[in-house]
Amino acid sequence: MDLAGEIADLVAQIPAGRVATFADVAEGLGDPRAAMAVFRILRETPAKGIHRVVRASAHVAFPRAASLLRREGVPVSDRGVEDLEGRRWREFSGPRTLKRLREEQIRLAASVDDADRVLEPQRIAAFDVSYAGDRAFAAGVVTDGTGGRVLHEVTIRTPVDFPYIPGYLAYREFPAIEACFRRLDPPPDLLMIDGHGILHPARFGIASYAGVMLDRPSIGVAKSLLVGTPGPTPAEAGGWTGVRVGRETLGAALRSGRSRRLIYVSVGHGVSLRTAIRITIRLCKSRIPEPIRRADLLSKNEKRKWKKKRIEF
Repeated sequence: MDLAGEIADLVAQIPAGRVATFADVAEGLGDPRAAMAVFRILRETPAKGIHRVVRASAHVAFPRAASLLRREGVPVSDRGVEDLEGRRWREFSGPRTLKRLREEQIRLAASVDDADRVLEPQRIAAFDVSYAGDRAFAAGVVTDGTGGRVLHEVTIRTPVDFPYIPGYLAYREFPAIEACFRRLDPPPDLLMIDGHGILHPARFGIASYAGVMLDRPSIGVAKSLLVGTPGPTPAEAGGWTGVRVGRETLGAALRSGRSRRLIYVSVGHGVSLRTAIRITIRLCKSRIPEPIRRADLLSKNEKRKWKKKRIEF
Protein backbone atom coordinates (compact mmCIF):
# COMPACT_ATOMS: atom_id res chain seq x y z
CA MET A 1 0.00 0.00 0.00
CA ASP A 2 1.47 3.30 -1.09
CA LEU A 3 -0.44 5.77 1.08
CA ALA A 4 2.03 8.57 0.42
CA GLY A 5 1.44 8.11 -3.31
CA GLU A 6 -2.32 8.03 -2.80
CA ILE A 7 -2.17 11.27 -0.81
CA ALA A 8 -0.05 12.88 -3.52
CA ASP A 9 -2.67 11.87 -6.12
CA LEU A 10 -5.42 13.43 -4.01
CA VAL A 11 -3.51 16.69 -3.54
CA ALA A 12 -2.89 16.88 -7.29
CA GLN A 13 -6.68 16.89 -7.83
CA ILE A 14 -7.15 20.25 -6.03
CA PRO A 15 -7.60 22.85 -8.81
CA ALA A 16 -5.68 26.12 -8.90
CA GLY A 17 -7.66 28.75 -7.02
CA ARG A 18 -9.13 26.22 -4.59
CA VAL A 19 -7.91 24.78 -1.27
CA ALA A 20 -8.58 21.76 0.90
CA THR A 21 -7.90 21.09 4.58
CA PHE A 22 -5.87 18.18 5.84
CA ALA A 23 -9.12 16.61 7.06
CA ASP A 24 -10.58 16.96 3.55
CA VAL A 25 -7.62 15.07 2.08
CA ALA A 26 -7.92 12.49 4.85
CA GLU A 27 -11.61 12.09 3.97
CA GLY A 28 -10.53 11.43 0.40
CA LEU A 29 -8.20 8.78 1.82
CA GLY A 30 -11.15 7.25 3.64
CA ASP A 31 -10.97 8.55 7.21
CA PRO A 32 -11.08 12.26 8.21
CA ARG A 33 -9.54 11.35 11.59
CA ALA A 34 -6.26 10.75 9.76
CA ALA A 35 -5.80 14.51 9.18
CA MET A 36 -2.68 14.74 11.37
CA ALA A 37 -1.14 11.77 9.58
CA VAL A 38 -1.81 13.46 6.21
CA PHE A 39 -0.02 16.60 7.46
CA ARG A 40 2.95 14.57 8.69
CA ILE A 41 3.25 12.61 5.43
CA LEU A 42 3.05 15.75 3.27
CA ARG A 43 5.64 17.46 5.45
CA GLU A 44 8.02 14.53 5.04
CA THR A 45 7.17 13.76 1.40
CA PRO A 46 6.14 16.99 -0.35
CA ALA A 47 3.72 16.60 -3.26
CA LYS A 48 2.83 18.79 -6.22
CA GLY A 49 0.16 21.29 -5.17
CA ILE A 50 0.96 20.96 -1.48
CA HIS A 51 0.46 24.72 -1.02
CA ARG A 52 -3.27 24.20 -1.62
CA VAL A 53 -3.66 22.14 1.56
CA VAL A 54 -4.33 24.33 4.59
CA ARG A 55 -5.19 23.93 8.24
CA ALA A 56 -8.79 23.80 9.47
CA SER A 57 -8.19 27.30 10.87
CA ALA A 58 -7.58 28.43 7.23
CA HIS A 59 -3.90 29.17 7.95
CA VAL A 60 -1.30 27.93 5.50
CA ALA A 61 0.94 25.12 6.67
CA PHE A 62 3.97 25.10 4.40
CA PRO A 63 6.69 27.62 3.41
CA ARG A 64 5.83 29.89 0.45
CA ALA A 65 2.26 28.57 0.40
CA ALA A 66 0.72 32.01 0.92
CA SER A 67 2.57 33.59 -2.03
CA LEU A 68 1.78 30.63 -4.31
CA LEU A 69 -1.91 30.79 -3.41
CA ARG A 70 -2.04 34.54 -4.07
CA ARG A 71 -0.58 33.93 -7.55
CA GLU A 72 -3.54 31.61 -8.17
CA GLY A 73 -6.01 34.27 -7.10
CA VAL A 74 -6.61 33.04 -3.56
CA PRO A 75 -6.63 35.93 -1.06
CA VAL A 76 -4.51 35.15 2.01
CA SER A 77 -4.23 37.45 5.01
CA ASP A 78 -2.75 37.11 8.47
CA ARG A 79 -5.96 35.29 9.37
CA GLY A 80 -5.34 32.71 6.64
CA VAL A 81 -7.28 31.97 3.46
CA GLU A 82 -10.21 34.34 3.07
CA ASP A 83 -13.59 32.66 2.60
CA LEU A 84 -12.26 29.16 3.23
CA GLU A 85 -15.67 27.51 2.84
CA GLY A 86 -16.29 29.19 -0.50
CA ARG A 87 -12.93 28.03 -1.88
CA ARG A 88 -12.89 24.56 -0.33
CA TRP A 89 -12.41 21.52 -2.59
CA ARG A 90 -13.81 18.15 -1.47
CA GLU A 91 -14.56 16.36 -4.73
CA PHE A 92 -11.77 13.80 -4.45
CA SER A 93 -11.73 10.46 -6.21
CA GLY A 94 -9.48 7.53 -5.43
CA PRO A 95 -9.36 4.07 -3.85
CA ARG A 96 -10.13 5.37 -0.32
CA THR A 97 -7.71 2.89 1.20
CA LEU A 98 -8.40 3.75 4.85
CA LYS A 99 -12.13 3.18 4.35
CA ARG A 100 -11.36 -0.27 2.96
CA LEU A 101 -9.04 -1.08 5.87
CA ARG A 102 -11.59 0.11 8.44
CA GLU A 103 -14.24 -2.11 6.82
CA GLU A 104 -11.78 -5.01 7.02
CA GLN A 105 -11.19 -4.33 10.72
CA ILE A 106 -14.93 -4.29 11.43
CA ARG A 107 -15.40 -7.55 9.52
CA LEU A 108 -12.51 -9.30 11.29
CA ALA A 109 -13.69 -8.06 14.70
CA ALA A 110 -16.43 -10.70 14.50
CA SER A 111 -13.66 -13.33 14.79
CA VAL A 112 -12.52 -12.17 18.24
CA ASP A 113 -13.16 -14.67 21.04
CA ASP A 114 -13.29 -13.31 24.59
CA ALA A 115 -13.49 -16.72 26.26
CA ASP A 116 -10.39 -17.94 28.08
CA ARG A 117 -8.26 -20.33 26.06
CA VAL A 118 -5.45 -20.13 28.59
CA LEU A 119 -5.59 -19.31 32.31
CA GLU A 120 -1.98 -19.79 33.44
CA PRO A 121 0.34 -19.23 30.47
CA GLN A 122 3.86 -20.56 30.90
CA ARG A 123 5.35 -18.89 27.82
CA ILE A 124 4.35 -15.25 27.27
CA ALA A 125 5.60 -13.47 24.16
CA ALA A 126 5.68 -9.69 23.87
CA PHE A 127 6.65 -7.70 20.80
CA ASP A 128 7.83 -4.17 20.18
CA VAL A 129 8.86 -2.27 17.05
CA SER A 130 11.19 0.74 16.87
CA TYR A 131 11.70 2.85 13.76
CA ALA A 132 14.39 4.80 11.98
CA GLY A 133 12.85 6.40 8.90
CA ASP A 134 11.36 3.64 6.75
CA ARG A 135 13.16 0.84 8.60
CA ALA A 136 11.61 -1.19 11.41
CA PHE A 137 13.49 -2.94 14.22
CA ALA A 138 11.23 -5.57 15.76
CA ALA A 139 11.86 -7.64 18.86
CA GLY A 140 10.08 -10.58 20.40
CA VAL A 141 10.74 -11.62 23.98
CA VAL A 142 9.35 -14.78 25.59
CA THR A 143 9.24 -14.92 29.37
CA ASP A 144 7.95 -17.43 31.87
CA GLY A 145 4.55 -16.92 33.45
CA THR A 146 5.89 -14.50 36.07
CA GLY A 147 7.85 -12.34 33.63
CA GLY A 148 10.96 -12.92 35.72
CA ARG A 149 12.87 -15.24 33.40
CA VAL A 150 13.59 -14.71 29.70
CA LEU A 151 13.19 -17.93 27.71
CA HIS A 152 13.78 -16.69 24.17
CA GLU A 153 14.62 -13.50 22.27
CA VAL A 154 14.43 -12.74 18.55
CA THR A 155 15.02 -9.59 16.51
CA ILE A 156 14.56 -8.62 12.87
CA ARG A 157 15.17 -5.58 10.69
CA THR A 158 12.79 -4.91 7.84
CA PRO A 159 11.60 -2.07 5.61
CA VAL A 160 8.23 -0.54 6.49
CA ASP A 161 5.97 1.19 3.98
CA PHE A 162 2.83 1.96 6.00
CA PRO A 163 2.89 5.25 7.94
CA TYR A 164 1.83 5.70 11.54
CA ILE A 165 -1.90 6.45 11.61
CA PRO A 166 -3.79 6.08 14.92
CA GLY A 167 -6.30 3.26 14.65
CA TYR A 168 -4.39 1.49 11.87
CA LEU A 169 -1.26 0.42 13.77
CA ALA A 170 -1.67 -3.24 12.81
CA TYR A 171 -1.03 -2.48 9.14
CA ARG A 172 2.26 -0.86 10.09
CA GLU A 173 3.55 -3.27 12.74
CA PHE A 174 2.00 -6.69 12.20
CA PRO A 175 4.30 -7.83 9.35
CA ALA A 176 7.32 -7.34 11.61
CA ILE A 177 5.57 -8.91 14.60
CA GLU A 178 4.59 -11.93 12.52
CA ALA A 179 8.17 -12.36 11.31
CA CYS A 180 9.37 -12.45 14.94
CA PHE A 181 6.58 -14.82 15.96
CA ARG A 182 7.47 -17.32 13.23
CA ARG A 183 10.97 -17.61 14.72
CA LEU A 184 9.71 -18.63 18.15
CA ASP A 185 9.97 -22.37 18.81
CA PRO A 186 8.02 -23.64 20.64
CA PRO A 187 5.24 -21.09 20.05
CA PRO A 188 4.11 -19.06 23.07
CA ASP A 189 0.92 -19.69 25.04
CA LEU A 190 -0.02 -16.00 25.08
CA LEU A 191 0.82 -12.83 23.16
CA MET A 192 1.14 -9.49 24.92
CA ILE A 193 1.00 -6.59 22.48
CA ASP A 194 1.95 -2.95 23.02
CA GLY A 195 -1.35 -1.56 21.71
CA HIS A 196 -5.09 -1.99 21.95
CA GLY A 197 -7.26 -5.03 21.47
CA ILE A 198 -11.02 -4.48 21.30
CA LEU A 199 -10.67 -1.08 23.02
CA HIS A 200 -10.44 0.43 19.56
CA PRO A 201 -12.65 2.43 17.17
CA ALA A 202 -13.34 -0.72 15.11
CA ARG A 203 -12.99 -3.10 18.11
CA PHE A 204 -10.03 -4.65 16.34
CA GLY A 205 -6.74 -3.09 17.33
CA ILE A 206 -3.30 -4.57 16.80
CA ALA A 207 -3.59 -6.99 19.76
CA SER A 208 -6.78 -8.45 18.27
CA TYR A 209 -5.27 -8.47 14.78
CA ALA A 210 -2.21 -10.37 15.97
CA GLY A 211 -4.25 -12.81 18.06
CA VAL A 212 -6.68 -13.66 15.27
CA MET A 213 -4.09 -13.84 12.50
CA LEU A 214 -1.64 -15.94 14.54
CA ASP A 215 -4.39 -17.95 16.27
CA ARG A 216 -3.02 -17.27 19.74
CA PRO A 217 -4.60 -15.80 22.88
CA SER A 218 -3.57 -12.16 23.11
CA ILE A 219 -3.78 -9.16 25.45
CA GLY A 220 -3.56 -5.52 24.46
CA VAL A 221 -1.68 -3.14 26.77
CA ALA A 222 -1.58 0.50 25.64
CA LYS A 223 -0.22 3.69 27.17
CA SER A 224 -3.00 5.97 25.87
CA LEU A 225 -6.62 5.74 24.81
CA LEU A 226 -8.07 5.86 21.31
CA VAL A 227 -11.67 5.56 22.50
CA GLY A 228 -13.56 5.17 25.74
CA THR A 229 -14.09 6.86 29.08
CA PRO A 230 -12.37 5.45 32.19
CA GLY A 231 -13.80 5.63 35.68
CA PRO A 232 -12.06 7.30 38.64
CA THR A 233 -8.29 6.80 38.89
CA PRO A 234 -7.55 3.88 41.23
CA ALA A 235 -6.16 4.96 44.60
CA GLU A 236 -3.51 2.23 44.85
CA ALA A 237 -1.16 0.21 42.68
CA GLY A 238 -2.90 -2.86 41.30
CA GLY A 239 -6.26 -1.11 41.21
CA TRP A 240 -8.21 -0.71 38.03
CA THR A 241 -11.37 0.85 36.68
CA GLY A 242 -13.41 -0.04 33.64
CA VAL A 243 -13.16 1.86 30.36
CA ARG A 244 -16.58 2.26 28.83
CA VAL A 245 -17.52 2.80 25.21
CA GLY A 246 -21.20 3.63 25.22
CA ARG A 247 -22.82 1.16 27.59
CA GLU A 248 -20.12 -1.49 27.28
CA THR A 249 -16.93 -2.00 29.26
CA LEU A 250 -14.30 -2.79 26.64
CA GLY A 251 -11.16 -2.42 28.71
CA ALA A 252 -9.56 -1.50 32.00
CA ALA A 253 -7.52 1.50 33.12
CA LEU A 254 -4.90 -0.09 35.37
CA ARG A 255 -2.70 1.64 37.93
CA SER A 256 0.23 -0.71 37.60
CA GLY A 257 2.64 1.02 39.99
CA ARG A 258 3.07 4.02 42.26
CA SER A 259 2.77 6.40 39.32
CA ARG A 260 -0.73 7.74 38.63
CA ARG A 261 -0.09 7.23 34.92
CA LEU A 262 -2.39 4.43 33.86
CA ILE A 263 -2.06 1.70 31.28
CA TYR A 264 -5.04 0.39 29.32
CA VAL A 265 -5.70 -3.33 29.16
CA SER A 266 -8.11 -4.98 26.76
CA VAL A 267 -9.02 -8.33 25.29
CA GLY A 268 -7.04 -9.14 22.19
CA HIS A 269 -8.31 -12.61 21.39
CA GLY A 270 -8.90 -15.87 23.23
CA VAL A 271 -8.88 -14.35 26.72
CA SER A 272 -11.42 -12.68 28.99
CA LEU A 273 -10.97 -9.16 30.33
CA ARG A 274 -10.73 -10.45 33.91
CA THR A 275 -7.94 -12.84 32.97
CA ALA A 276 -6.17 -10.16 30.91
CA ILE A 277 -6.18 -7.81 33.92
CA ARG A 278 -4.99 -10.50 36.33
CA ILE A 279 -2.08 -11.58 34.11
CA THR A 280 -1.07 -7.98 33.38
CA ILE A 281 -0.99 -7.06 37.07
CA ARG A 282 1.18 -10.09 37.81
CA LEU A 283 3.66 -9.10 35.10
CA CYS A 284 4.06 -5.47 36.20
CA LYS A 285 7.31 -5.04 38.12
CA SER A 286 7.14 -1.39 37.01
CA ARG A 287 4.51 0.60 35.13
CA ILE A 288 4.92 -1.51 31.96
CA PRO A 289 4.47 -5.32 32.02
CA GLU A 290 7.86 -6.99 32.10
CA PRO A 291 7.67 -8.85 28.75
CA ILE A 292 6.70 -5.63 26.89
CA ARG A 293 9.35 -3.62 28.75
CA ARG A 294 12.04 -6.12 27.75
CA ALA A 295 10.86 -6.21 24.12
CA ASP A 296 10.92 -2.42 24.02
CA LEU A 297 14.52 -2.32 25.29
CA LEU A 298 15.58 -5.00 22.83
CA SER A 299 14.06 -3.28 19.78
CA LYS A 300 15.64 0.05 20.74
CA ASN A 301 19.00 -1.66 21.24
CA GLU A 302 18.78 -3.16 17.74
CA LYS A 303 18.11 0.31 16.33
CA ARG A 304 21.10 1.74 18.23
CA LYS A 305 23.40 -0.99 16.90
CA TRP A 306 22.25 -0.32 13.34
CA LYS A 307 22.80 3.42 13.69
CA LYS A 308 26.25 2.85 15.17
CA LYS A 309 27.27 0.65 12.23
CA ARG A 310 26.08 3.31 9.78
CA ILE A 311 28.23 5.92 11.53
CA GLU A 312 31.26 3.62 11.49
CA PHE A 313 30.94 3.02 7.75
